[in-house]
Amino acid sequence: MPKVLLALLCYLCTFTAIAQSRVDVVIIGINGELATNVRLFLSIEQQKSHPLLSEGRIRRLHKKAPLEISNALQPFGYYRPNIKTELRQIGNETWQASYSIEPGPVLPITALDLKLSGAMIDDPIFQPLVTDLPLREGEGFSHLNYENAKASLAKLAAERGYFDARFIEHRVEIDLNAYEARISLHYDSGPRYQFGDVILQQDALEPELLQRYIPFRRGAPYTLNQLIELQQALNDSDYFRLVEVSPEAQLTDSKEVPVSVVLTPRKRHKYSLGLGYGTDTGARTKFGWEVPRLNRRGHRVGSELKLSEIGYSASIYYRVPVLNPRTDQLVYNAGVINSETDTSISTVRTIGARLNRGLGSWSESLALNYQQEEFEVADDIGRSTLLMPGVNWSRIWGSRRIFLILDGVRLNLNLRGASDKLVSDTNFFQANGSIKAIHSLWSGGRLIGRGALGSTWTDSFNQLPASVRFFAGGAQSVRGYAYQTLGPVDDSGKVVGGKHLMVGSLEYEHQIKGKWSAALFFDRGNAIDAMNDPLESGAGFGLRWQSPVGPIRFDIASAISRDGRPWRLHINIGPDL
Repeated sequence: MPKVLLALLCYLCTFTAIAQSRVDVVIIGINGELATNVRLFLSIEQQKSHPLLSEGRIRRLHKKAPLEISNALQPFGYYRPNIKTELRQIGNETWQASYSIEPGPVLPITALDLKLSGAMIDDPIFQPLVTDLPLREGEGFSHLNYENAKASLAKLAAERGYFDARFIEHRVEIDLNAYEARISLHYDSGPRYQFGDVILQQDALEPELLQRYIPFRRGAPYTLNQLIELQQALNDSDYFRLVEVSPEAQLTDSKEVPVSVVLTPRKRHKYSLGLGYGTDTGARTKFGWEVPRLNRRGHRVGSELKLSEIGYSASIYYRVPVLNPRTDQLVYNAGVINSETDTSISTVRTIGARLNRGLGSWSESLALNYQQEEFEVADDIGRSTLLMPGVNWSRIWGSRRIFLILDGVRLNLNLRGASDKLVSDTNFFQANGSIKAIHSLWSGGRLIGRGALGSTWTDSFNQLPASVRFFAGGAQSVRGYAYQTLGPVDDSGKVVGGKHLMVGSLEYEHQIKGKWSAALFFDRGNAIDAMNDPLESGAGFGLRWQSPVGPIRFDIASAISRDGRPWRLHINIGPDL
């Protein structure tokens, strides 16, 4: 036993002595992916933390380095490097291995024989890929570019349904004496496969409804993008908890690919709860309930309750998918909205219907609403009954995401009106629109502009309820002024709202650290009765935080059109577009 303990003690002492050796690896002359690949090839780099590293091992690994460096440079087309090495001891058991590398000239491509055959030669999608392949005569050869070119052809062929595609020839001749590379790539796509039957595995909805979600028909050329589009459409329908779309094996002697769709319905009831705060509304909360799938025809019913410091709203709706169910819905709705601002008190009860549909990149909503409103604006107190047909068009260019958007535009256009010859107790026609544009200027900077215009044509403005009049001021209007406190006034100085609306804003925002940004802005606008009425101005600065629930904006704005230029804090939560 003593001999065993003595041997173990000697081993531990030897291990400790060996483990004290260390080496620093210094690479000079190259950087980026070249330097990274060299370090991956260097044994001395990979073993510099080895527990048994010793002087003898360091010297052996250092001797292997020139060949390893040469092998690491060849995938990038460098076959004539100049490598200088140095190994020196810089401390007790500490070494430095230095490698000065001149990669030399890159191997040029002197011949490129690229031939495509099969059905793909008539497919226009392949032409941009061939044009942009990173292989050209006269340019430097790279094994990585060569393999990427092959992979790009094979990937696109698979995505476009050329399942029999293959390389008839793929060869690279490296002539180090002539120092040149000659490439031969011959790719035959074979025939293009087509979509077969779509097999729907579900019992929640009528098959006829689900068929309208499918963006292709049997016999159409196969594309992976249309499978992805189908999966996204079914996910967005909100009928299903899980959507699995996958191509099946081709039938024997057939060029058709069946598609399997496995759908798992979501729970019958869906609830939502939201909390927030804004200086325009104060603290607010929202509760929603919905039955996403009321029956096999895809009808759904739901309700929403909103409470804030300036009022409440409650609504119920019934939605029916029509035409293209991905974008088109017929919605029946009823509700009540109560609001009390600094300038008006209003309670609106509505019932109506609207048809929401997609028009290419645009969204359209055709509506017919019947509303009764009790309102008080300055000295105008009344009860209004309106039957209002209306239409809304909207479009978003760029990203639709909630969080930071670098470039994009949102546009909304609205028309509505009423006639005393058809249920309503007054005549009016109103048009309004809004636009918001975001443009990135340089790293971390965004220029944000927004505007709103509106006009009302009526001979009896005093009979119009508060919900139809225009007001300005607030976090989404002219900052520096309280919510909806800008507009024409009566003889006693009380704001009564305007026939027209004109608001514009320009803001520069710059990232300062992490998810925080700072902003400078200038707003100008007002609710007016005539186009030559004065506009109010506000300016200030703010902070932006990209929170987990969306952007939160803190603004301090000065009402620079008012005496004393008073300051006001605005807080707003919501998406960029």
